[in-house]
Amino acid sequence: MTQPIRFEADGRYGQVLLDRPETGNTINVEAMRSFIESLTAAHDAGIDVLKIRSTGSDFSLGRDQTEKPSGLSKRDNLSLILEANALLTDFSGVTVAEVRGRALGFGCGVATQCDITMASDDSLFGFTEVLHGFAPAIVMTYLETYVSRKVAVDLLMTGRSVPAREAQEMGLVTRVVPAVELGTTTESLVQTLLAAPASVLQQCKFFLREIGDVSAGERGMRALDALTE
Repeated sequence: MTQPIRFEADGRYGQVLLDRPETGNTINVEAMRSFIESLTAAHDAGIDVLKIRSTGSDFSLGRDQTEKPSGLSKRDNLSLILEANALLTDFSGVTVAEVRGRALGFGCGVATQCDITMASDDSLFGFTEVLHGFAPAIVMTYLETYVSRKVAVDLLMTGRSVPAREAQEMGLVTRVVPAVELGTTTESLVQTLLAAPASVLQQCKFFLREIGDVSAGERGMRALDALTE
């Protein structure tokens, strides 16, 4: 039986493929667990660049809101999201999202939390949880890392979907390219990243994250420390 989400590796390069095109790559419990297993496999494999992409016309329409899993409490179900988010953001290599079509709800969260988000010019992004009748509290724990509070309030309280160019202006997306060029442009980016030493990529990634908690007056010395340790 084909996994709804699977991991593939080729040396330093790995891919996580969302493969439920008939559902718009919605994420049910089985798919969420498969996503967690795929990210765990990427961690264990020591991948330096990890691309997340999908089959079909949509990246992901988010969690399956119609599913009523038996034997799983609401808390345990939501905890799976926390586990997936932690695996994604703590990944030691560079994560790259290749987004075409709609990236909504959890799908938008995955795209946003990747280090680099490549989007086709016809893609849409949105945190649509409010439209399903609940506040996206888990999204609130990280969204202001990427966008301003004003933008976060707009996205979360309206649940609206925004086109790729607007998402780029907001800070959700890194680059927007024509849909027909998305695959080749993303692959070119991956090869550029792989040409750099893995240790340098990791230093860039984690230093940028850590420096945000350092006062402006101390940042220069922290940079010297990082370069001379």
